[in-house]
Amino acid sequence: MSATKEKIIESGIEILLEKGYNGAGLKEILDTAKVPKGSFYHFFKSKEDFCKEALNHYSDEFTPILQKYLIDSNESPILRLQLFFKAMTEIFESQKDCKGGCLVGNMAQELADTNTPLRSRILQIMESWNSYFVSCLDEAKKAGELSSDTNTRELAEFILNSWEGALLKMKIVSSAAPLENFNLQIVRILKCYQ
Repeated sequence: MSATKEKIIESGIEILLEKGYNGAGLKEILDTAKVPKGSFYHFFKSKEDFCKEALNHYSDEFTPILQKYLIDSNESPILRLQLFFKAMTEIFESQKDCKGGCLVGNMAQELADTNTPLRSRILQIMESWNSYFVSCLDEAKKAGELSSDTNTRELAEFILNSWEGALLKMKIVSSAAPLENFNLQIVRILKCYQ
């Protein structure tokens, strides 16, 4: 990826996190990136095309974190989940006034009813992320940390959906308290599956 395209995408992600898809103007994105208007249309066919690439970039940046915590760690699978969410809580808590949240979750909330191509891409990303949770929970099941009749796909989806909901609530209350509550509750929920 060219440096100019990456600069536009990264600046755009900042604006999308702050103002959403409908509130993010191309001029503001380009001014933030400090690139001329022609550069945008050299790399992207439309704002929708740009948003799809921004979602891809965001997901590509996030996937190694999922891999590191949920797959590559030597910790037990359940502890890996707890450490992952603790690390994520610290990252989101460090955002100014707990604003921003998750680009994928934000775009899902804003666009799912109105933009089929972006909704489809968001769904693909969420399913990809969910697969990391399924793998970790499958390992927990094999290790005897979860009961053998646990439906790991359903549990993984519940965990990811709950986390995304906690992120939305974090933005509403401008506090990491919903994330901290999620961390407490996920420990209790996982004990029910032992």
